[in-house]
Amino acid sequence: MAAKTGSGVHASEFSLENNSFCYLEGDDVYWRRVVVDKFIRAVPEEYRDFNLKRLSSGWTSGDLSEAVSAISPFFDQPIVVICGSISSDGKKKDAKPSKKEGKEETVSKADTENWNAIMSAAGAADAVKVLILDGKIPSTFKKQMTAVDCSKPDAAVLRKLIEKLASPYKIDFRASNALAERTDGNAERIANELEKLKSFCDGKAIAYDDVTELVADTMERSVFELTNALADKDKACAKALLDRFISSGVAYPQLFRLLISQYRRLFYAAVSPLGDKELAETMGVKEYAVTKNRAAAKKYGKQTLKKVLDLLERAEFDYRSGVDSDETAFNSAFADILTI
Repeated sequence: MAAKTGSGVHASEFSLENNSFCYLEGDDVYWRRVVVDKFIRAVPEEYRDFNLKRLSSGWTSGDLSEAVSAISPFFDQPIVVICGSISSDGKKKDAKPSKKEGKEETVSKADTENWNAIMSAAGAADAVKVLILDGKIPSTFKKQMTAVDCSKPDAAVLRKLIEKLASPYKIDFRASNALAERTDGNAERIANELEKLKSFCDGKAIAYDDVTELVADTMERSVFELTNALADKDKACAKALLDRFISSGVAYPQLFRLLISQYRRLFYAAVSPLGDKELAETMGVKEYAVTKNRAAAKKYGKQTLKKVLDLLERAEFDYRSGVDSDETAFNSAFADILTI
């Protein structure tokens, strides 16, 4: 097998060299397309009718075995097989092993024979290249494949991607950071937002103010959803939203800042005598944001909002002064908010 056993790489660094049998992990459509395109381009366009094979979702080991074993009249060109698809609504199913947690994996004799044939064909001097987008892979064989991570990369990779996608336009450092933050690092959305920004800027460099004006803040929306779940005492929803923040790499100190900032906005919206438009101008936000915040603030009431703010600020002080760890302080405050 040409791919290194148990190896893995992010899509931004992926190369077909020494990686001829791969499966995708992660749900960023942009990075998934990057990898798919590399496999497709491995077959010269004039040979694709014969040497490029696509298996739809629901493919079986028998389908894949037949595809990799097929004889092409162009035997001097690689055969590329792509299994599965990325749905039109952007929701993907990662390729997963068939083993269920806590249960012994059972692979039929026919499946074992098929997968042995597949692995043998894929190891034949890179003559066959296989990419699995979705479907079940027996863990024994999955260990011999290359995992390609299509989730959010680190900040440095995102900055390079943004510069590349913005070209030939320039985008300043603050604007690039704001775009990455507001899209939560989702490359597919970054690409779409940059097309909108380039059209709006019409030849000018893309500035920070352009990004804040035109790109909706994914993080801000997620925080709003979290405070709504806390107001509704919906523990399951609030926990799921918190887990999403943690799994995406948001640190507890940042979560403190996000929640304190949002509850301050809710409190100001509740106590201010100004109209929505005037308050929006004062706070430097859109009028619609004030309208939404006032609706959310009514779920709490002024006194409750003040209690929540005080609770979060005390918890933040506790971890900053070393009384508690940031995780302990946040989780304690989070649990208390659900009981207020």
